Amino acid sequence: MKPPRTVTRWTRAGALAVSSAVMGLTFGSLALAQETDVAVSVRLDAPGTALATAERLALQRPAPRAGQLIFPVDPGSDCYILDNFGDGRGTRSHEGLDIMGSSGRDVYAVASGTLTKRYTNTGSAGWGWTLYDAESDTTYKYFHLTEDPNGLVEGDTVELGDVIGFVGSSGTSSAENIHLHFELRPGNVAVDPLPRLFVDTSVCGVSPPIR
Repeated sequence: MKPPRTVTRWTRAGALAVSSAVMGLTFGSLALAQETDVAVSVRLDAPGTALATAERLALQRPAPRAGQLIFPVDPGSDCYILDNFGDGRGTRSHEGLDIMGSSGRDVYAVASGTLTKRYTNTGSAGWGWTLYDAESDTTYKYFHLTEDPNGLVEGDTVELGDVIGFVGSSGTSSAENIHLHFELRPGNVAVDPLPRLFVDTSVCGVSPPIR
């Protein structure tokens, strides 16, 4: 019998009190210290362990406005965005944004949906995911992650704010170029994610592309 898989649901904290029953244990009023990284693992196959969307989003401060996507990375002090959607890449164009940062930073599901494809470091994408939100017919792609899938497998359903992996340098990335490649594809057509992303410029600035 295989042991139950677990997934880290959320990690960043504001001053938030959490009341949740996980695997039959009650964590009453667990105070998460401001700006402290916290990992909460829950059984994927246990009933009643889904955390409310509002609670997950409360961990990303300040909150996105209506219509904005949550920022897909837990930003570190070296976080910045290369505004390089549409840049020429030989015979093709760059179909996403590159969010630079430190290896191992949490990567978030920007919508609830299904992980329809697991990239396994055999091509330019490296380790990564395709996330599909059927309700809005929108696909999101995450490339250059670490090998660690945070307990998830292809076909799993995730919720908005779940940690689905970690920033890495796989595929055509490198140790000197650690970043998340992030794509937004409504109707599976690539569009510039930047206008839709909530970006707290006090922690993650936007830079012109490196050409």
